[in-house]
Amino acid sequence: MQAFLDKARRLSLARVPLDAFREGSSLYRQAVADLAYARMRFPGHPVVKELGQIVGQAHSILYQPGKARSSGWTVFWRRTWPTSVRAAAGPILLATAIFWAGAIAGFFLTAQNPVLERFFVSPPMREAIAAKRLWTESLTRTAPSAGTHIAVNNINVSLLTWALGLTFGIGTVWLLLFNGLMLGAIAAACLRAGMLTPLAEFVVGHGSLELPAIWISAGAGLLMADAMLFPGRYGRREELRLQGRKSVQIIVGIVPLLLIAGAIEAFISPSNAPGAAKALLGLCLGLALLSYIVLCAAAPKSDRVPGPKAGGREGD
Repeated sequence: MQAFLDKARRLSLARVPLDAFREGSSLYRQAVADLAYARMRFPGHPVVKELGQIVGQAHSILYQPGKARSSGWTVFWRRTWPTSVRAAAGPILLATAIFWAGAIAGFFLTAQNPVLERFFVSPPMREAIAAKRLWTESLTRTAPSAGTHIAVNNINVSLLTWALGLTFGIGTVWLLLFNGLMLGAIAAACLRAGMLTPLAEFVVGHGSLELPAIWISAGAGLLMADAMLFPGRYGRREELRLQGRKSVQIIVGIVPLLLIAGAIEAFISPSNAPGAAKALLGLCLGLALLSYIVLCAAAPKSDRVPGPKAGGREGD
């Protein structure tokens, strides 16, 4: 850590090589965790003062005011965001599984008990389905404003799904299940009316970005829930701070996905374009997103501070 600080002072932070900057940022997080541990276990030891000075110096250099690193956003999109998403693959996959469990349950429950439609399908949707038409036809007449409204609504839902991770994950899981149940119920209602294919053609284009964005947001929320439910040896506050920082990075990255999805949902999804073209668009977008995350992410590395080795630390 000290060697990195000396290099940053000598070259200036903007000229520090990217790999060295990443390593310095990682060392800073480790130093912060070590400082928290030292303050808790042996507050009077000289190492506490020494660590505090190093952490203070590192913070002033890494987060100095003024001109930011010119490549900051480039680095974020090229490396930071896909790496953060890949590191959170477990919670994101769990969120995806919860959503689809709700969708499957909603589909079969509503298919067997049509009366349940009124709990998950709005009256305008039910009226449109009964008339053998999609409720989305009006989008083509108000595409510009509709696209903005859709994107803002989806961003709000994603932010709420993420923030509810602070309820120990209960709110996040509930929203995933409810949205899954609603999608399954709508699909069952459309199947009963012989409109499942038009529904699929409408959803497939924008859904390839919109649904993953929601799952990723929920996964970011579950990261915070994990820190609250299963804190490491440094305590819930420190774990929540570390996981919260990672989840914020993730949630920032889903905004462009939802803006693109909103534009597609307003302009392309309700259009008369062939269903095969919409399916191809959805497939290409989904594969592009997956490839971006897999290929641009750095090698997996946990931000969690490792547990003590056998025998513990000296002085335990």
